[in-house]
Amino acid sequence: MPKVSAGPNLDLHYYEDDFSDPWRAAPTILLQHGFSRNGNFWYNWVPLLSREYRVIRPDMRGMGRSEMAEGDYEPTLEVFVEDLLRVLDDAGVEQVVYVGESFGGIIGLKLAHSHPERVKALVLCNTPCRLPKRELQSQFNAGGDWDDTMRQGIGAWSTSTIGMRLDTRVAPQGLVDWYISEMDRTPSSVGRKLQAYLDTLDFSPHLKEVSTPTLLLVGEESPTSTLEQQRFIAGEIPNCRLDVYPGLGHGINAIHPEWCVQRVREFLGLQAHSES
Repeated sequence: MPKVSAGPNLDLHYYEDDFSDPWRAAPTILLQHGFSRNGNFWYNWVPLLSREYRVIRPDMRGMGRSEMAEGDYEPTLEVFVEDLLRVLDDAGVEQVVYVGESFGGIIGLKLAHSHPERVKALVLCNTPCRLPKRELQSQFNAGGDWDDTMRQGIGAWSTSTIGMRLDTRVAPQGLVDWYISEMDRTPSSVGRKLQAYLDTLDFSPHLKEVSTPTLLLVGEESPTSTLEQQRFIAGEIPNCRLDVYPGLGHGINAIHPEWCVQRVREFLGLQAHSES
């Protein structure tokens, strides 16, 4: 499992899976997880993609195996984009198909905006351009304070807000329990600092400046990346397509990976056809 140095107190970890034919150069897909998660959250995409693509799954700084001193953790989109460039350079990747979920998708928007030459196509799963904390806090935490709950651990916060990430009407209980336990691996202080930063984040003013071909994947009833907001994003990004899974809440990438990967294949096929 490769690591790349990002400073004296941080090595960025990423997973790499490539089961394509060894005599051809397979294109690379990067799968970026969201808030307080890690590269393991793409486990069910890897077997669907790695026969034809080189698949890279980074752990964001402070999460998964990209551990760092908690006092050094200062999240910004610019910092996360620099981390991604380090990973791509270490892996020898000039241009990538970028797939991000939730906050990982916002990082992808920033990468495509700042370094369009490095992103061949952009796929955003459950990705808002801003996170309406006030509305979500009252809906998913019984009126409690998120920061107070996060002090108890990211697992405690994830338990009380799991409907923001998974549609528990259809997600099996095993997936729900595993999701919470994996999120609990993220240190509380990291999650709290990142949440405080997300409260200030709104990428909507820059959407029109994203020239990368973009695919949006979302459940029709997602409370976090609402259909209204997804339609707004699709209308702002010049070359954008929106695919909606009917009757589903949040967590389309975790609950329906086969549907997502099929949409990705179709989208990339359309892009290749338009370029030929």
